[in-house]
Amino acid sequence: MNIKHLFFLCIILLLGGCKTEEKSYTGKNYIEFSTLNHTFGVLNNEEWFEIPIVASYPVDSKLNIGVEVIAAESSAIEGLHFELESHTVAINADKKNAAIRIKGLAENLAINNTYEIALSLILNEENSISGKSPRTKVTLQRCYPFDINNFAGYAVLTSTWSMQYMNTDSTLVRTHIDENSDNTVVIEDMFYEGYDIRVQLDSTNRLEPLATLCGPQVLGSTGEAFGTIYGNGKLMIGYAPEGYISYYSTYENFLLLYSEIYVEEVGTVGYFGHILEWISDDEAERIMREGF
Repeated sequence: MNIKHLFFLCIILLLGGCKTEEKSYTGKNYIEFSTLNHTFGVLNNEEWFEIPIVASYPVDSKLNIGVEVIAAESSAIEGLHFELESHTVAINADKKNAAIRIKGLAENLAINNTYEIALSLILNEENSISGKSPRTKVTLQRCYPFDINNFAGYAVLTSTWSMQYMNTDSTLVRTHIDENSDNTVVIEDMFYEGYDIRVQLDSTNRLEPLATLCGPQVLGSTGEAFGTIYGNGKLMIGYAPEGYISYYSTYENFLLLYSEIYVEEVGTVGYFGHILEWISDDEAERIMREGF
């Protein structure tokens, strides 16, 4: 065997001798909920939600765990307000994660209420910390599906701007859906004729439906608002400061919008709140006939 062959043989032996050591775990394997609180928005009776549980490290063999509803600490009633898919949950061999499945029964949940469920895992001593059963709190809240078309048509606009500068509490406005932008409502002639205002509705989080102005927009002219020209003559509406949260309701069909109203290069007029409440065509016709 020449030197070259001997060199390659040594390399092969060295590579063959390299073994990846499997991780070994020692100590108790604790099982617990991934978080102490869970909140779910319930749209119907069919949607299942998952409540994760986790072990300290993968289990050697399949581990079945009991799940208990602590009725004395719950405002929701099993079978009336919610269902568990099972009262046991299994962590499979060589795994460390599993999930309890739960669904709300929307038809029995009041829209303005929240329903709490206290859950506990039934474990043996070696899988529980200090012998205590892990617990978590689940909150269910009824939600209604988002449909952008519900925010088109007639609406009653009540605004601190109109109260302060237009000598009226409420006005009747029309809105339509902006076909060129996702989930965007156009408020026609919001305060002054010829000046429409666009607002986007964000339905990403069904529990926190948010509304946002589509950037700074011209609300009207300073001449019409104040009887004289300030700056460039444009009265602007823009974002409110941090902490003012604009949102909408899919159940009650209203929109609460906070904004800054200002004149560029002149300054802020103030911060104002605007509420739009969508109404039927019949109610709008009544208002047009009789007023507010």
